[in-house]
Amino acid sequence: MRVRGRLAPAAMYPAGVSAVRATAIALESGLRVRLVECGAPSDDPVLLIHGWGASVYTFRFALEALAHAGRRALAFDLRGHGLSAKPIGRGQYTTEMLLGDVREVLDVLGLQRADIVGHSLGGSIALRFALAHPSRVMRLVLAAPVGLTSVPLRSIAHFLTPRFTERFARYLPPRWVTALLLRGAYGDSLRLTERAVEEYWAPSQFREYYHAVRSLLDHFAWAPLAPRDLARVAQPTLVMLGTADRLIRGAEQGARMIPNASVVSVVGAGHLGIEECPRESNDILVRFLSGEKISVAPRTATG
Repeated sequence: MRVRGRLAPAAMYPAGVSAVRATAIALESGLRVRLVECGAPSDDPVLLIHGWGASVYTFRFALEALAHAGRRALAFDLRGHGLSAKPIGRGQYTTEMLLGDVREVLDVLGLQRADIVGHSLGGSIALRFALAHPSRVMRLVLAAPVGLTSVPLRSIAHFLTPRFTERFARYLPPRWVTALLLRGAYGDSLRLTERAVEEYWAPSQFREYYHAVRSLLDHFAWAPLAPRDLARVAQPTLVMLGTADRLIRGAEQGARMIPNASVVSVVGAGHLGIEECPRESNDILVRFLSGEKISVAPRTATG
């Protein structure tokens, strides 16, 4: 079933994937978010946080790989994204609000501590959450993260979406724009599937989605963290970078400022390497979260 040419909510991931369970949870703030889970509830938890304009779909391969490795893998749609609530109003999409959502998700799930994986914008959220609540984060994984280097594309996106464009949100963005952006986010656009385009495009059927992603351009702290803050990260940290990432450039220097960080690259992987090259990414992810010391030479991505 489709709505205006898009996947209907009931058909979006993880529909049809029996290993992944989806539910809606209410946070203390009253915000309702969509949560997906894979693995046994008694296993050690891993919370995954997606990036700007994305959803839990980004982690479709990681969720099952982690569960197969004996972990309870959890991911949620950020406010304004996927099938989570999309509040309208001043101050709804600040850094502080998103950090508060992470804390409340852990609280609702009854988790005092968890390993946390963040991709892109989610990497910055995970990094800042680890600094604000160090006792609640065991290990930290930052995949193509915002927060370690400047993101020029953010300024370009902001320039191309002036505030008056929200009046036309129901018509934005056309499918070809989503496809174009995804091709740029992949190291090899031939790996991009039609299904992936549909999943990333589908949330734009909600007018409030455009308000959310545009508000994040204005109100989230996109600038890299100061060296003194990076030096305070106490958790064992893995930073995964793609050599073909066109969006996050020069992050390795910032990553090296984190005291207990392993920095690895996957050759040929783009900004969405965590889904574009799942075999390599998940192998590194699972080994790190199992406590293995990661020292990986870059290797060719095979998808």
